[in-house]
Amino acid sequence: MYTFEKFKQTKSKLILFTLVFFMIITYSSCVNNTEKNDWDLENLKGQVKSFTELSYEIIEEKKQENHYQKIIKNYDRKGKIINEFLYKFDGAGNKFIPEYNEEGQKTQMYCYVNNSDRLLYKWIYFYDEKGNKTKDEIYNSSDKLTLERFFKYDEKGNKIERTEKYAYNPKEAVSKRTFEYDASGKNIRINTYDPFGKNLTSYYEFVYDTKGNKIEENIHEPNGKLSSKWVYTYKFDDKGNWIKKTEFDQGIFPKTIIERKYVYYN
Repeated sequence: MYTFEKFKQTKSKLILFTLVFFMIITYSSCVNNTEKNDWDLENLKGQVKSFTELSYEIIEEKKQENHYQKIIKNYDRKGKIINEFLYKFDGAGNKFIPEYNEEGQKTQMYCYVNNSDRLLYKWIYFYDEKGNKTKDEIYNSSDKLTLERFFKYDEKGNKIERTEKYAYNPKEAVSKRTFEYDASGKNIRINTYDPFGKNLTSYYEFVYDTKGNKIEENIHEPNGKLSSKWVYTYKFDDKGNWIKKTEFDQGIFPKTIIERKYVYYN
């Protein structure tokens, strides 16, 4: 039997390795322009001051008593992120502090060890005249450039391409993704390519509910064969923000429960 103690040990090692990498991906995954604040990017309704999110594993059809991940996000009255905290179940984690210019654009982001001034990573963002983020640079704790990302947009301001290049990789090696949208601007497909950005390796297709929440994610091989399927169900508060999200592997097997508690501005 797969015990919870074994699960905690495995989960601890996994999160320790992926904690900061996950946030690096997160901070570069959204469309970035001056017309959208962080409430919009998170699909939040109302004036959210903060939320706390707890994630639980479902093992043998039972929700575990202890969460394996905790996220806290704090916003100002304009919907901009003030700070963010990401914890493992044992309390260790990281904090993220952004800086903004006078136009309200996020210009830098700092990642620290939680309850410490030890810097792990720093992001620097660049924008075009329309306010679209065109590039970001990620530096390590020694202030050395480790990763560059470049973005392209369509005429509506939707991000349609992201390429990234690691400083230690050959110049010709890049990672590439392209993005497709429906008429309402929702991202319905992501295409991923090989390390040289030429050949399709997989693609993701998404389905949303009428509130803009993702309810289905289908991962395909290049030939179109379905390799993985995830279905998401929600419960909402009276503002229309979800307070419970359940993730189903293959659309059948419950794997994760994520719960949120919100604090709103008066």
